[in-house]
This record gives sequence, structure tokens and C-alpha cells, in this order.
Amino acid sequence: MEGQEQSFFNSMVDELVEFAEYDQELFDGIQWIDMESRKRGITFYEMVFLILHNYDVDMKAKEWMDGRN
Repeated sequence: MEGQEQSFFNSMVDELVEFAEYDQELFDGIQWIDMESRKRGITFYEMVFLILHNYDVDMKAKEWMDGRN
């Protein structure tokens, strides 16, 4: 991601982090993402992006498989 796109993405992630104060499940998930990003030596934002990317790939693969049946 570059420039404005990255800034928009980071802002969205920041809003989720702020909202986690009111949602325990989200708070726990953010803590897990933070720990995983540290283990992998990447930023928190990169880890969120990887999770969302993998989810998108998985959903598209599922749709493709469902379409074959």
C-alpha cells in the first residue's frame, strides 16, 4: 500500500483499536494480533493486513469451490 491508501487503512485499524475498549472479544483479538506481529517481526498494521488478505483469499476459494459443485 502506498500513501493515501495506507493512511486510510491505518486510520481504520486505529478506530478498531479504540473501539476495542468497549468490546472484550475485539480487545482479545487485537492483543493476539499484537503478540503475533511481534513474534513475526512485522508491524501491527502489516499483521492486520495479512489476516484480512488471508480471509479474503479463503472466502474466494470457498466461493470457487461452491461454484464447482
